Amino acid sequence: MKKFLKITGITLLVLLALAFLIPIIFKKQITELVKKEINKSLTAKVDFTDVSISLFRHFPKVSIGLNDLTVVGTGVFSKDTLISAKSLDVSANLISVIKAKDIKVSGIYIESPRIHALVTKEGQANWDIAKASGDTSSSTDTSASEFKLTLKKYRISNGYIYYNDESGGMSAEIAGLNHEGSGDFTADVFTLATQTEADAVSFTYGGVPYLSAVRTMIDADLGIDNSKQTYTFDTEDIALNNLKLTAAGSFGISNDSTYQMDIRFKTPSNDFKDILSMIPAIYKNDFDKIKTTGKAALEGFVKGTYSPQQLPAYDVKLNVEKASFQYPDLPKQVKNINLALQASNSDGAPDNTVINLSSGHLEMDNEPFDFRFLFRNPVTTQYIDAVAKGKLDLAQVTQFIKLENGTRLGGLVAADIFAKGNMQALQTQSGNFAAGGFLQIQHLLYSSPSFPQPIQNGNMRIQIANQGGVADNTNVDIAAGHIEIGKDPIDFTLKLSQPMSVVNFDGTAKGSFTLDNVKQFVSFEPGTDLTGQLQADVRFAGTKAAIDKGAYDQIKTSGTASLRQVKYTAKDYPGGISIPLVQAGFTPANASISQFNGSYLGSSFSGSGSIDNLVGYALKDEPLKGVLNVAVDKMNLNDWMGTSGTEAAAGSTTTTSTSSGPFLVPANLNLQLNASAGQVTYDKVNYNNIKGTLVLNDETVKLQNISAAALDGTIIFNGTYSTKQSKADPDIALSYEVKDVDIQKTFFAFNTVQKLMPIGQFLAGKLNSQLSMTGHLNGDMMPDFSSLSGKGNLLLLEGALRKFAPIEKLANTLQIDELKSITLRDIKNSIEFANGKVLVKPFTVKVKDIEMQIGGMHGLDQSIDYVIAMKVPRKYLGEQGNNLINGLATQAANKGINVKLSDVVDLNVKMGGSISNPSIKTDLKEVAGDAVADLKQQAQDFAQQKIDSAKQTVRDTLTAVKNQVVNELKDELKDKLLGQKDTAKSNSLNETKKEAEKKLKNTFEGLLKKPKKAAADSVKQ
Repeated sequence: MKKFLKITGITLLVLLALAFLIPIIFKKQITELVKKEINKSLTAKVDFTDVSISLFRHFPKVSIGLNDLTVVGTGVFSKDTLISAKSLDVSANLISVIKAKDIKVSGIYIESPRIHALVTKEGQANWDIAKASGDTSSSTDTSASEFKLTLKKYRISNGYIYYNDESGGMSAEIAGLNHEGSGDFTADVFTLATQTEADAVSFTYGGVPYLSAVRTMIDADLGIDNSKQTYTFDTEDIALNNLKLTAAGSFGISNDSTYQMDIRFKTPSNDFKDILSMIPAIYKNDFDKIKTTGKAALEGFVKGTYSPQQLPAYDVKLNVEKASFQYPDLPKQVKNINLALQASNSDGAPDNTVINLSSGHLEMDNEPFDFRFLFRNPVTTQYIDAVAKGKLDLAQVTQFIKLENGTRLGGLVAADIFAKGNMQALQTQSGNFAAGGFLQIQHLLYSSPSFPQPIQNGNMRIQIANQGGVADNTNVDIAAGHIEIGKDPIDFTLKLSQPMSVVNFDGTAKGSFTLDNVKQFVSFEPGTDLTGQLQADVRFAGTKAAIDKGAYDQIKTSGTASLRQVKYTAKDYPGGISIPLVQAGFTPANASISQFNGSYLGSSFSGSGSIDNLVGYALKDEPLKGVLNVAVDKMNLNDWMGTSGTEAAAGSTTTTSTSSGPFLVPANLNLQLNASAGQVTYDKVNYNNIKGTLVLNDETVKLQNISAAALDGTIIFNGTYSTKQSKADPDIALSYEVKDVDIQKTFFAFNTVQKLMPIGQFLAGKLNSQLSMTGHLNGDMMPDFSSLSGKGNLLLLEGALRKFAPIEKLANTLQIDELKSITLRDIKNSIEFANGKVLVKPFTVKVKDIEMQIGGMHGLDQSIDYVIAMKVPRKYLGEQGNNLINGLATQAANKGINVKLSDVVDLNVKMGGSISNPSIKTDLKEVAGDAVADLKQQAQDFAQQKIDSAKQTVRDTLTAVKNQVVNELKDELKDKLLGQKDTAKSNSLNETKKEAEKKLKNTFEGLLKKPKKAAADSVKQ
């Protein structure tokens, strides 16, 4: 027995040891496999802090966990986090994990996920991150996944989901989500048992909140038939707050956009309290103590086909009869609540929709409030029959309903409004439409702990009148409105007419607003603060039809506005932006800024200018146009951009930055900025007396004649910076002219100079230069040197070259001391660069009687390939140099080449290797041939490489444009076959064609453009 126990104990210890050791032994292998699978499957940026492996979490399965997981989108979603989670666990078969092949995943578990699902106005979804099966954009292995789903169970714990579909006007938010499901996902037909709990579910569609922070519980078994793509359910366990529901039905997928459904639901109980729980303000305050009477019933169905062309039939009914409710510790009850509401559509045709609130009634303190609403035929006649009549003393509400502690509510609301008849805008003949009445608010007051500055002294009367029996002849008039937010008064008027056609409006607004009160209406990030005062006196008039058409010149505005003592602080602006004064005036044509001044990070700025299309920019995100004049006394861009000019030692080629990506030029700006600055500091360079113009348009910044004094000379910039084609890798096209700059300061100031002119590190003196280039910047706003191409010329006014390894090696080889330190003056040369190479065209240097013609290439990787044709008087050659020359002559003679050595020796020198480790090969001209011819051939090869690269660009452009045009033609053809007319797509297709023509034209012009005549100071060849 003891032996048995001993063996058993040892066996358990071994198994326990293996359980600890296996995850450690195979962690590296599994981590590499996880990264491989992520890169193979997703286009998004995926990150995690660690991979945890355990045999205990889901024993006997092995658990592979990703800790602190984040998934960030790309393209337009590059700054949006799709998923973040405390952990993502998968359970898998142990043997398959060890083999790292056909890993069978049986469970997925997500802890504390935060999911942001977004859809743009154009319909692009941020969760579309799976690589297409034919994706060849990268060299990533696209073979079949090593992970095989044999899923039996999944679970989400403490989740948060936010969904916002801008294209469909729909949003949802789920907080405190706990959900799990189990079933045999390997089968085509199986039952999925699910359990769901959520602390708060909100849903909004078309601006209407249908659910608001509703506590939700659902237990349901779903019948899954993957072969037929149909899903059935039948459950009695649905709870929304206190409201219990039963539901049954089916849902089928016909194709990507067509669905079949047959769903029925109802409340098993007729207790009014269950329906009352759906009102958030009542449910969250002692709801369990509320006493209710009366009956309520909710039931409905949805049946038929849902597609872009068709809606299903539906019928939803809510009835409340003789209901009341009262808090036991409040003196009064809301009673005689009656409601009969039905929303239905008999066949799914949009014009057959009917919304009928046939009767509504409630009484508060014996004061009745009656209402009804009928709306049908929304596509054709748009028939309405609506009435609302009653009075409400808001100060009495706290005697019926519990509000948040510290809430104050007051004022009188009275309404007597009616509308009946066809509202169709095409009807102009006198008819049977009638509308009239009023809505009056007096002495409105509201404040709460989250709204400490009260809305008070609210007074307005909305008068509605109609003449002629036509809905479009209805007038709405607010003759005099007044409201105060805290101590800030606002007076306003508004008149509306022709509401069914053009919607004329004419109004005024005058008053002030304390900016600190914005936080009562908008949620700021922690650490954000806004103070200051806004004052305005404006008048506006126009039509909604003009706004819809973009005819903003027909919107008339006039008046003045000012901002005073504004200060804004936030996480990204910890020092705060201060704006003591902004004064603006409005006219029908534009908004003019007469005075604008402020400060930020020690910089004081001022400005003036004019802004056009302010209405289009505010309402429809159209381009904001204008001209601004901005002046700054001094600016330290290292502080502005989160960088430090002292972080790197002299000679560093990079600047540390906290930037999360390139600066994206807004698409909706068309501004000209005339700028000047006394001093701007960037990295380690001071730029003084800066002047110039920046034009922001079409996602591009154009630099025009930006001039500055810097580096002991002057600099003039021109060019463009654009994020239109690529948000991740902005395009640049720059040219600059420098005069009298110090070479050493220039070299260490610009990493581009370090790459293009590495000799500058060993050259002291003054330089003039003209240079133009095109290419891309990478994500940290530094040049992608492999993409740069351009040309330029340099004039070395005066200077000295010392300790330049290639020349020092030549001097040592020939034993010429005069070459070890060279004084230079008026040296001119020209360069071209592309594909990571710099071509230096031949130029002449004379050191005493030594004449050198130098040319060749060097790489941005510091490799060199130079040829020097030298005329060297033998008097400068040392003993070693003369021996070298004599040896070369002897070698030539042995080859049958007769060389006559004179007092001046013609040498050809070839330099290779790298700048720091050069190689030297010398030979006599008679043996090596013509060095100039070698240089010409080198230039021809360089030009051919540029042409080949440009041809490839044309091919890539043609392929991209062809694919885009083909896809849009398919969409357009499909729309026409289905009878749709989508002008947006048609315009998009036309824009694509125009853009294609533009791209190809620019590329071919670059190929075929003749070289310009050399500048006066360029080197003659």
